[in-house]
Amino acid sequence: THNRNILYVNVVVKNSVQVVNNELQRIARGWWESTTAETGAQEREGSDSKDNKAIDFEFEWIRAQTQKRVIQLAGLALASDFTPRKVAVQLSNDLFRLMGPQLELRGVSIHTEIEYRVGPYFVLAVNVLDIDWMVFMEHTHDMVLKQRRQRAKDERIRKANNAVSGSERNDDAAKKKKEKSVKQRIFQIRQIFPSWNEIVAQLLAFMHRLHFLVALPLLHISYFFPPIKYLVNKFILAVVTDDIFRYVEKKGMEMQLEIKSTSQQASFMLAALRELRQGDKKRKKKKGAIGSTEDEDYKPILGPLLGPAIKDDKKDAKVPSGVTLPESLEFVGLEVDLPVGFQRFRWAFLNSKSYFFKDAFLNDALKYDKITLERWSSNEDQIGLPSLLDDSFLNATREYSYLMPKSAFVKANMCYATLQIIHYDEYCFVIKEKTLTPEVPYGNTFIAWTQYSVINTGNDTCRMICSVEAEFPNGPPMVARQIKSGMRS
Repeated sequence: THNRNILYVNVVVKNSVQVVNNELQRIARGWWESTTAETGAQEREGSDSKDNKAIDFEFEWIRAQTQKRVIQLAGLALASDFTPRKVAVQLSNDLFRLMGPQLELRGVSIHTEIEYRVGPYFVLAVNVLDIDWMVFMEHTHDMVLKQRRQRAKDERIRKANNAVSGSERNDDAAKKKKEKSVKQRIFQIRQIFPSWNEIVAQLLAFMHRLHFLVALPLLHISYFFPPIKYLVNKFILAVVTDDIFRYVEKKGMEMQLEIKSTSQQASFMLAALRELRQGDKKRKKKKGAIGSTEDEDYKPILGPLLGPAIKDDKKDAKVPSGVTLPESLEFVGLEVDLPVGFQRFRWAFLNSKSYFFKDAFLNDALKYDKITLERWSSNEDQIGLPSLLDDSFLNATREYSYLMPKSAFVKANMCYATLQIIHYDEYCFVIKEKTLTPEVPYGNTFIAWTQYSVINTGNDTCRMICSVEAEFPNGPPMVARQIKSGMRS
């Protein structure tokens, strides 16, 4: 039976690329282990025959190539098997099965059921039946201590890095620290307590240090009031969602998750279903325009915005000797070959006279609105020009802002980004982007880093590699895994 104390866990499976990669690695690893076992068995036979000791390298090469082709074909089959719809079915069943036992370890007894499931979207209804406050307080206390240790460790690393800048800079920072305004102090408190979940965690950790004859009556009386009961129940589910995301990461899945009360669920569910239907219509329209399901993610490059073709792009690419490219960030989300010359794309992406980055990339591809693009901090007119290389281009920055469109999970919000050139030569250019999102939940607790690496592959082609990483300056919040998952998807 449903009542006002039930909370609804809304989940949308975003993609399943890593699922396919993980399964392919498992298949390839199984073949390798079986081949190794066969080779070892032959060696243990102890035959002195020269024919048995000799290795048929031609046969081994053919078998390796055949297995490689089979793995590629398996990848196509798995891509159809691990669609978001099928992954959502598996994930909903796993959460229904695992959420109860996970919370029992924390002293919480729940009743859960799959309330709704369609396509990549499903809803779990969760009702908290009973709480063993002693076990729950102890677990929360341990969690808070672990977060404090991690925050202290990150602070020591940050201070060590800042010490490289010199004592004068540290002295200035110390003076500014003393002259903090009320607004700055409020901002600092919001970084430590970005939501009610952190406040509930700190209060439970504090209660654990009190005598149980004092703590237990206070908790029972407080939990009787509906607003506090709602906050505690939501905190309980927020705690276990970190385990859910860890479990999902091991399977290579990505998802979005939102917890709603009974009064909020209906409107949220309608918004989520509306968004999914619109997404399905766009994908069907794209398939119809392209005429092939194999190129579902294909999006034509807007030719006129790329500028004129450059003659040198037709040549073969030459890798400069002694050049080391910056490593990608934590997660590589896109690696694609582009049918456009390297220098032409570099001009379109970087030069101040090009509208490609704003109109084609930010507006048309990513659907951002209210885009404001500033000038480069140096060499405004030279950056991106063909055959013009200058060491002063390095570390040049460019700021821009945009309105990210709303979704069922996140409202429309302004984002503030800074581009920085960290590598620039005739073979490759690398742009590192720092993005701040102060208007989203937990937006003050993390910095979103994105890196674009574009490599010259010659013959009017180039390769783009996009990677992302989340940084938590004041230590990871409770939803750190959820934030990382959102960035990856």
